[in-house]
Amino acid sequence: MDIQEYINSGILHDYCINALSDTERAGVEQVCARYPEVKKELQQMQRALEKFAERTSEQPADGLKQTIWNTLENINKERAGELDDLPLLNKYSDHNNWNRIVKPLIPRPVPEKRVVIPLRSSDGIMQCLIISRTDVDDETHIHERESFLVLEGECECHIGDNVYRLGPGGFLDVPLHQGHNVKVLSPYVVAVLQHVAV
Repeated sequence: MDIQEYINSGILHDYCINALSDTERAGVEQVCARYPEVKKELQQMQRALEKFAERTSEQPADGLKQTIWNTLENINKERAGELDDLPLLNKYSDHNNWNRIVKPLIPRPVPEKRVVIPLRSSDGIMQCLIISRTDVDDETHIHERESFLVLEGECECHIGDNVYRLGPGGFLDVPLHQGHNVKVLSPYVVAVLQHVAV
């Protein structure tokens, strides 16, 4: 066996980054057991990669752990579906869960005029159920973040020069200080609207 050729083949690197099959890994370990110079090269490569990882690693942002826990708690609240303990809307919100939560509140048949049903208003958070056959005129928010989740129907939201077409399950977080409006594309739209004070 040409040891230098084996070392230069890249197989030791692939071993270090776990890019080999179980059979290939076992083969490298057998070669290392038989040839001390290959084992030494492998150990040096492992140390070099560990040092590189230490030098280039980044610590997670402050509060990331809490953000993850909050997101998981929010998902569990959504699955539980209690009207008196509603989760926050976010990009992970499941419109099927929200449909189940608010279904008893949706008037059938859908009225001709826009209906706004308050769901929550506390701790700087306002959520409401909106059933609308009409467009929403231009507005801009400075002191509250607006987001909404479409449960039924289709709409188009214009934010500055961007246009977002949303159907059931579509979520949109509207940036602060950005003018926006909503055009109803289907006979009506059912959505959960959320404002969070900043």
